[in-house]
Amino acid sequence: MDIFTRMAGVSNRLLRQASDGGFGSGTINLVRLTPAAPPANEWDAPGEPTRTVIPLKANAFGVKAALVGKDIAPGVALLATDKYVISAPIEGGYKPEDILEIDNKPVTVLSVQDIVGAGTVSAVRFIVRG
Repeated sequence: MDIFTRMAGVSNRLLRQASDGGFGSGTINLVRLTPAAPPANEWDAPGEPTRTVIPLKANAFGVKAALVGKDIAPGVALLATDKYVISAPIEGGYKPEDILEIDNKPVTVLSVQDIVGAGTVSAVRFIVRG
């Protein structure tokens, strides 16, 4: 077992909910919407997508004051109200169409980064707004 696989296990244990012996707090979910099957007739309205909620082992923190105002993408500067979320590895990874919710409120994902950048993912870092 390599160091990054062991680190993934550590993040899974540490980021459990506090009530479960970890340091996770609140509720942080990843929501995946699966489109409904096309309607039988093209003039019928499409069905509602299926909503799959994946609870994350994660914690949210405020961004550091020294980073406020710094660009994280062209034209996107960090605000004092932005947060970063550290999550244990996500089964199936993060997809751009996924929705992140903190305490059941959707947030806008500004940035997502696997930790480490190649090989076994040990954790995932999000920067979110909302």
